[in-house]
Amino acid sequence: MKKTILTLFTTFALTATLLPAQGRGGGQRGGGGMQGGGQGQGPAMGQGQQQGRAGSQTGQGTMQRDRIRATDQQRDQLRTCDQTSDRIRIRARDMAKSARGSNFNADQARQQRDQMREQLQTMQQEHEQLMNGLSAEQKEALQNRTQNMDQLRERVNNRFQQMDAELNQQEPDSKQVRERAREMEKAMKEWQKEYRKMQGELGV
Repeated sequence: MKKTILTLFTTFALTATLLPAQGRGGGQRGGGGMQGGGQGQGPAMGQGQQQGRAGSQTGQGTMQRDRIRATDQQRDQLRTCDQTSDRIRIRARDMAKSARGSNFNADQARQQRDQMREQLQTMQQEHEQLMNGLSAEQKEALQNRTQNMDQLRERVNNRFQQMDAELNQQEPDSKQVRERAREMEKAMKEWQKEYRKMQGELGV
């Protein structure tokens, strides 16, 4: 009888000792699961924040484009300047071709010059109206573009003045006329590219 009681007591004691240890192990495993869950939430939240920032930046870019979008009048002015610059470029190219060697005709070259002068005046007047009509935000966004155009405009005017001076001679040098015309053609091609870039920036 005493042996039976002693055996039961021993068994009870061992059971009481093991149960808390298992409980602690389960708690640790449970805690690990909670930690895993926390780690899983971290990247998801970070990704959501990144998407939110990207969406915000896209929205700001769209608003900026809307603020500097060209008006109908500006669209017409840009197209007029683009088309006129192309006509001047073609006329300068034709002048350079006709000034080759014995094909050079001074009177014909002077007529081409006069037509080119009228087209330049028309384009530059339209250009001035376009620049003066830009909003403050458009001017800020197009600052580099307008600086490039101002430099090209000065270059074109200088080349035209040199060609004009040569054609005012009693016997113009065809080689000089041809060189000035080629320079005019090149400068007008670059100016036309600036107009087309501006059209893209203003959403034309």
